[in-house]
Amino acid sequence: MNGDDILDRLAIVMAHPDDEVLWAGSVLKAAEKIILVYGEWPGADIISAGRRAAMAEFPLPTLDWVQIPETGVFDSASWPEVRETEYGLYPHPALAILGNFNPDQYRAQFDMQREALRPRLAGIRNVIAHGPWGEYGHEEHVQLFRVVASLTAEMGFRLWVPAYVAPKSEALMRRNLKYCGKPTRALPIDQDFAQEIAQIYKRTKCWTWFDSYVWPETERFLPWYADGAPAGEAARPEEIARIRFPADFEANPRPWEGRKRRLKRLALSWWNGRKAG
Repeated sequence: MNGDDILDRLAIVMAHPDDEVLWAGSVLKAAEKIILVYGEWPGADIISAGRRAAMAEFPLPTLDWVQIPETGVFDSASWPEVRETEYGLYPHPALAILGNFNPDQYRAQFDMQREALRPRLAGIRNVIAHGPWGEYGHEEHVQLFRVVASLTAEMGFRLWVPAYVAPKSEALMRRNLKYCGKPTRALPIDQDFAQEIAQIYKRTKCWTWFDSYVWPETERFLPWYADGAPAGEAARPEEIARIRFPADFEANPRPWEGRKRRLKRLALSWWNGRKAG
C-alpha cells in the first residue's frame, strides 16, 4: 500500500491530547476528524486545566474532544508480558502508581467509549487509532485500540495503527504483529506544525511527553486485520520504528519503580507470559 488511500475520509482517534501529534503528525491536516477521547485527569488539576486551554487553542477546526475522565491505570499492567483482556489490559492493583487508579472505571469505559465513538465515525472510511501495543505501552492506548477495532465490522471503516514501538511494549507488539499488514509508504511529518502544536501543550502545562522530543522525518501506518494479515503480508518487527527516547532514559530509573514494585512486576510478568504461551 502506498499510503495515499489512508487519507480518504480519514479520522484520527487518539486517547490523550498530545497523542495525535506524537503518533499521527504526518496526517493531521489531511484528516476529516481528529477525535481525542480523554479530558480530565482526576487529581492533576494543572494538566486538566491545561488541556482545556490547549483544546481551545488547537489550530485545526477538525478537532472533536470527547472529554472522558482518565482512569489512572498507566503502567499497572505487568510489562513486558501483559495480560490481554477484551477491554484492554489487566490493571494489577499491586502495580498502581497513580492516585486516581480506578480499574473498575477502566473496564466500564470500554462500552462508554464505543457509544461515544459510534456516531462520530459514521461515514468515515479510514481510521488511525493507537496500536494493539499502545506505541510505548500505555494501558489506555491499548483499550482505545480495542474499542475502535470492535467497531470496524459494524461500521465498515479500515483501521490503521502507528508503526511505533518501545522496549517496554516490544513483547506485546510481537504478539500482535500477525494482525498487522505491510506498512504504508513513509509519510513526511511537518516538523514546524508538530512543534507549533507541541508548544501549545507546553505553554498550557499539559504536555506529557519529553520536552526534548524530536520527531522523525517520516512515519508509517499498518493496516489492521481482525482475522490476521493475509498470508505473506504480515508486518515484520524490523518495519516498526523504535521511538526516540532521551539518551539517558534507560540509565535513569522511573521515580515510581522501587525495588519492591519492580520485583512484583517481574513476577506478574513471568506468570502472565507463561499463561500466554
